[in-house]
Amino acid sequence: MFLSAYTLSYGNWTVIPSHWDRVFGEMRANGFDAVDLSFSESEAMYSMRAIEQQIAIAHKYGLKVLLIPSRFAGRFAGAPFMTSNFSSAHPEWELPGVPGCCCVDVPEVLQASVDFIEMIVKSFDLDGLIFDEPKEAETPSSHPATIARYGHPGTQEEARLSMLDYIQTLISTAKKLRPELAITLFNMPPTTPEFTRRAAALEYVDYAGFDGTLCGKSYFHETVCRTKASVLDLWPRICEEAAGKCGTFALLENILIPTSEHRNYHRELEETLERIRPDHLACYYYGHNNEDPEYIQKITMEAIRKYQKQRR
Repeated sequence: MFLSAYTLSYGNWTVIPSHWDRVFGEMRANGFDAVDLSFSESEAMYSMRAIEQQIAIAHKYGLKVLLIPSRFAGRFAGAPFMTSNFSSAHPEWELPGVPGCCCVDVPEVLQASVDFIEMIVKSFDLDGLIFDEPKEAETPSSHPATIARYGHPGTQEEARLSMLDYIQTLISTAKKLRPELAITLFNMPPTTPEFTRRAAALEYVDYAGFDGTLCGKSYFHETVCRTKASVLDLWPRICEEAAGKCGTFALLENILIPTSEHRNYHRELEETLERIRPDHLACYYYGHNNEDPEYIQKITMEAIRKYQKQRR
């Protein structure tokens, strides 16, 4: 069982190493075992040294480093929230009707994806990878490459098969280079169990699950609403889908929280941590776009430290 801190696109452009040193030390003091860092094509172009230095400082404090291949080919989440450079450069490889999302039946897409994973694993002293929310996992494709693969425009089931094969290839690529890497895969809750159960059973997946909310959210000043299921609501599904296949994973979405939801967040956070015991638990370190970031960080870290004492 371990606890990791989601820390997306952290200081990969304006680089202040003393900040990394302080924050990674604070993470370890708060009981975290690992830090989760996003790595997009932009980072691969401009931030290779920065990522390497972050990894070294994290390891200095005894933190494992889990890298998140972000936005690649438009097929995964992560940060920054932008179109993949790769998919933008090759519109002819896009999934029909889904701009910015490549069709995984295109051989060049698969090869470029494999090359990207190989580059990450060979370049950095990693401890694991997180494959964050596969996108359009069940969207049927009428791309010529899909027709060439299946003999006809793809069905929803064939879309699932193609995406599962794609993810398996990326994971296998990483594990063959570094068998000791921990692999976490988490899916979008609206994705059907037909996909997510099979994803959890892929070879070399160590942890599988979902992220979930802890209160209502707002992006700016709009009406507060709850747009996805809570972690507690998702916990039975996480356990059922991972059972006998891999460990469980849950990411606490301590982000986008307005001050009006502080009481709800605090209550549900404590209730959630009392009732779930994932093998890999993650939460955001200084959750993104909160109205009062310091308050949310304070109560989240208090709850995390309490959780860590209980799990020991």
